[in-house]
Amino acid sequence: MGKNRADEQIENVSHILVALAEEENKLTQNLINLAEKRNEMAESRTLNSKIRSDLAEERTSLAQVQTEDAKIRTDLAKDQTTLVRKQTEFQSRSTEMAERRTSLSELRSRYAKNRTILSKKRSDWAETRTDLSSKRTRLASLRTNLSKNRTTLAAGRTQLAKKRTKFSESRTSMADTRTGLSSYRSVLAKGRTELAFIRTGLAFIALGTGLMRYFGVGPWTILDGTLVVMGAASAIFGLKRFVVTIRYERIFAGKLKDFLTLTSELKS
Repeated sequence: MGKNRADEQIENVSHILVALAEEENKLTQNLINLAEKRNEMAESRTLNSKIRSDLAEERTSLAQVQTEDAKIRTDLAKDQTTLVRKQTEFQSRSTEMAERRTSLSELRSRYAKNRTILSKKRSDWAETRTDLSSKRTRLASLRTNLSKNRTTLAAGRTQLAKKRTKFSESRTSMADTRTGLSSYRSVLAKGRTELAFIRTGLAFIALGTGLMRYFGVGPWTILDGTLVVMGAASAIFGLKRFVVTIRYERIFAGKLKDFLTLTSELKS
């Protein structure tokens, strides 16, 4: 009867060890799933880096457009200068023709000279006024172009700020997810340690029971009993802590599911 009871106890211990081994395999599978999720997060960070590169290219395109606008304004200024020079040459020719006309009459030479002097002064004042008008027109065009460019750049800056805000929200969500995964990993590691306590205690119990069975009662029975007691204490301690860890694991599993749902919504 004692032998059959010991066999039953050993068989029960074997079943428990098999169950613990299956539980350890489940925990290993959970760790593998966590590694896959970390890889997915690394891929999402790579995608964000590509998006930042596209934004840098857009800023470069805006700078090129500004450079082209400056070249166009320079060409317009050169054309205006050419027109002013032609107008000045035309007025000089008109003045020369007036002088030739005044030289035809000696009687009207004095009055013609005075009139020519007055015409020259009026022409100078007209040229000055024309130059001032041209400068005013050119400055007004420049101011208009600068206002348009400022409006365009402000719109671009607003869009970039919106994109930066979205990226910041995504980064914050990923940081929260990473924190949750780290906590979940710590809980799983704690559960694995407690399962190791249970496994070690059951091994001590099996060892002590086997020694008592095969060697019977003797001087070493105290050592066998000590092994059984130590194994029972270790198994009970690990079992109590493992029950608490299972509760925390369920809580973190629910939070992790919420984090993953929020991350998928941000990606979409």
